Amino acid sequence: MKPIILAAALGLAAPMAQAQVANTPDIAAALSGLGSELTREMVGATMQLYGPLHAAETNDGLTVTADQAYGEHERQRLDVYAPEGAEGLPVLLFVHGGGFVRGDKAGAANIGRWFARHGVVAVAMNYRYAPESSFPMGAEDVAGALAWIRENIAASGGDPARIVIAGNSAGSVHVGDYAFREELQAEDDGVVGAILISMPSANLSDHDLDPQRDLLYFGEDGDRAAQSMLNALQGRTMPVMVAWAEHEPALIVSQTRQLVEGLSARDGALPVMATAMGHNHISIVEHIGTPDETLAPDMLEFVQAVTRE
Repeated sequence: MKPIILAAALGLAAPMAQAQVANTPDIAAALSGLGSELTREMVGATMQLYGPLHAAETNDGLTVTADQAYGEHERQRLDVYAPEGAEGLPVLLFVHGGGFVRGDKAGAANIGRWFARHGVVAVAMNYRYAPESSFPMGAEDVAGALAWIRENIAASGGDPARIVIAGNSAGSVHVGDYAFREELQAEDDGVVGAILISMPSANLSDHDLDPQRDLLYFGEDGDRAAQSMLNALQGRTMPVMVAWAEHEPALIVSQTRQLVEGLSARDGALPVMATAMGHNHISIVEHIGTPDETLAPDMLEFVQAVTRE
């Protein structure tokens, strides 16, 4: 794994490093001017930067199995990306972000393709939106997707006993809740590690919840202590990788710091960590599959390490 950078999210001085975002210099220059606040303008401008690159992507050399139902709801669907001729490969289940109320697995196609081209069968899932879906239904949808994987992934060349679950933003909350809350887990689910990217909601007790996003999922009268992931870390202690962008909103910085501190206290050691230098809350996943390889190689190395036979 390339040198890991401890950034301001941990309250430490970050050493200078050449970010792979420099492989896309026009994008790097544009990102630096967009700031860190998660405004509609920042999100839209970031998506426009990567749109042409993703539009040029193809499924050449891959087998893509789309819109597989893992439940009865229309949102309970997933896509599988596998190298042609795959057999017995590790599996990455990826859960998209979107503030609990939006987003789609199609937006993670770049991630699915990149990992499939690097020897991992990748699954991108949808989940039910808030407010129809409330805590902990996102994690229950992760459990549903894992049940489908256990029964079906071997046909796509994946090993159901070597699964890493990953998500960004709201997706990282659903992944973390499944990873740590044993009451939501199935026995012998094959999950051997978790990757949490841009965590927004590890501790719900120290800030007001956004009424248009978080509050719709966690509810007006939710027990914030019980809902807080930080209070569930003593459950299942699988390996965890925590990642964040250099230019995250202040809330993500605070929540990530608390998550890292909680995992460190639990394990007596730091979790695997990576900073996406030069990136923001959106570009940290949008850049995957482009010439910019800031984060994906670190994720891949984690997957390979925890799934090694």
